[in-house]
Amino acid sequence: MKAATSMVSTSSRGAPLSSYAQQHFFTTPFGENPMRDYEINVAKIPAMNLFPAAVAVCMLAVPLPAVAERALPEALINYADLVMFNGQVLTVDEAFTVAEALAVRDGRILATGRSEDMQRLAGPPTEMLDLAGRTVTPGYIYNDGDNAVPGGDIYKDTMVGGWLSGRIEGTDMEGLLGSIDEVLAKARPTEPVFINMPKDFPAEAYDWTLADLDKLSPDNPIALFYTSSDVRVNTAMLERAYSLGLPRDHFGIMKDEQGKPTGAMFHEATGFIGWQARPYPSRAYIEQGLRDAKASFLGYLSAGVTTTTGHMSGLTISMLNELFHKGELTMRVYPGHDMTRQNPFPEQYLKRVGNLVDFSLYEPDRGPMVKIVGAALASLDDGPNSPSGILTLQPKDRMLPQLGGTPHGWNKWTGEGVTGLSWDEMSDEDKMETDWNTMRLLIKYGWNTSGNHNMGSGAMKVVLDAVDNAYTSDDVLFPQIKPNSYDHNVIWHEDNFALIDKYNEKLRFALNISEYFDPRMVEDVAPLHYEYHEQLDELQPVKDLIERGVNVHFEGTDANNHPMEMIKWAVTRRDDNGKLIGPRQAIDRQTALRMITINGARFIDEQDELGSIEPGKWADLTVLNGDFLQTPDDKLDALHIDLTFVAGQLAYDAKLWE
Repeated sequence: MKAATSMVSTSSRGAPLSSYAQQHFFTTPFGENPMRDYEINVAKIPAMNLFPAAVAVCMLAVPLPAVAERALPEALINYADLVMFNGQVLTVDEAFTVAEALAVRDGRILATGRSEDMQRLAGPPTEMLDLAGRTVTPGYIYNDGDNAVPGGDIYKDTMVGGWLSGRIEGTDMEGLLGSIDEVLAKARPTEPVFINMPKDFPAEAYDWTLADLDKLSPDNPIALFYTSSDVRVNTAMLERAYSLGLPRDHFGIMKDEQGKPTGAMFHEATGFIGWQARPYPSRAYIEQGLRDAKASFLGYLSAGVTTTTGHMSGLTISMLNELFHKGELTMRVYPGHDMTRQNPFPEQYLKRVGNLVDFSLYEPDRGPMVKIVGAALASLDDGPNSPSGILTLQPKDRMLPQLGGTPHGWNKWTGEGVTGLSWDEMSDEDKMETDWNTMRLLIKYGWNTSGNHNMGSGAMKVVLDAVDNAYTSDDVLFPQIKPNSYDHNVIWHEDNFALIDKYNEKLRFALNISEYFDPRMVEDVAPLHYEYHEQLDELQPVKDLIERGVNVHFEGTDANNHPMEMIKWAVTRRDDNGKLIGPRQAIDRQTALRMITINGARFIDEQDELGSIEPGKWADLTVLNGDFLQTPDDKLDALHIDLTFVAGQLAYDAKLWE
């Protein structure tokens, strides 16, 4: 008893009590005996510390022989809820520890270790899962999940009759005009109509003017979205935008030599058309969207993905809120809010809303299911299959004739496709009417960027310059909670590393490896492979980036990007046809697994809660149908998902969906 007494403080009445026990375990004094001076309030004992706390209390309150003679009350025993045993548990901790078994309690990892040790933590209510040699990994974390819920691309989607849809068809002028007429035929009188143009629209359609669109749609306001940052409007839509607050002299409104609008808009002016000038879709669409979202979640879970993040619209977040409160949200969705993306009035929104980073919809038994992890900026460039292309510092080796474009791609913030302006040709005044200024304002008010489309080295340079400008500003009002994260990052350049190294702890980069091994096609040709054929092996130096200490992870979009396929590509550097790409950048499978788990968690600064199988972290788990460590490199994509758990609760069982 002396040893025990020496470890605690003394109460005012002489009883030896720890300060923690004084706060949490003992309440009403009822006698003069210092060893019986307080009664225990079990309800105040934290669940995770229940057993050790009970033992400490018994040691202080009664003679030791009495403890041995009396069984612990059932209320003091908290067994594991789930034990997985007889398998291969890849914890993905710092040492990449491999265990045989794990235990889960209250939605979190309780312990990992040998099967017999974990089975001792089980009791009557514990669910026991014999892995039979199968591999358990942390649940996978994907970014670029902006379409995890329908409405993620509301700002550029086709919309008529209260319904959102994707791109229309029309590779020649006759087909395009026919598709536009079909959409307009569904519109009510004076209803605003929004159309997402074909990726390979006929070139002459890019030159359409206000007058051309007035002829196409004399009665309805209409907007044609060529990209997320490039729109054409008719007079009725332009006047609608003005009436809703778009400044008539905004940099993003193109004007002719007489100062009259041409009908072309870009960047923040396009954002105003896509968000502020667009009504929300109908309740009928929203209800269909909720059903589609649940199907989307099932797709993610079937690929072992337990968390997705990406830039998401207010509509998406509202739908997530409804699903959460209906108890129908089966995985974690962590949005980067689109409220500042291409917004001409970002400071007004930031001041009114306040800093919402880390605000969440939280379930007691599963933790945060929806969490705001930042705010989005607009994309600076496009994909390799678009005429506007990837914005790069290095020129293409050659041009794909059927695609067109320029050797370096177009800058979407400057509206280069219509203005002809590169970033270096922009005035400081004009830059203030782009998301360059929004970056500064986000950091001023304590936000971070999240879910930003960033394909090329030229786009990365502008973003890094914006970051540098923001962090060297002297008007920061609130500390930043999370790092700035950027999607895609397909093409890198050495010139950008000075600023990457300078701000490394504040930057996170996703690597879209699929663009190399499952590329987008134009007429059966992969533009990325064709246009950069001499540089292809070193454009995305995965291994070099990891060794340099750059914060990177592999990007996944949806269930079509199977995690095991991405790991196979990263390890073998061969596509499904056997083509070898960048063999010097191959990494081992353990590192590749980190790239879709713990590194994905770091992307959104959730590494203390997600991304590895360690005590205290949420038990988001994936059970593979085989042995991850022994499967041959070229057969890794044959591994599939048997079971997926979110916070220790079964969310997907392959046997139910065969």
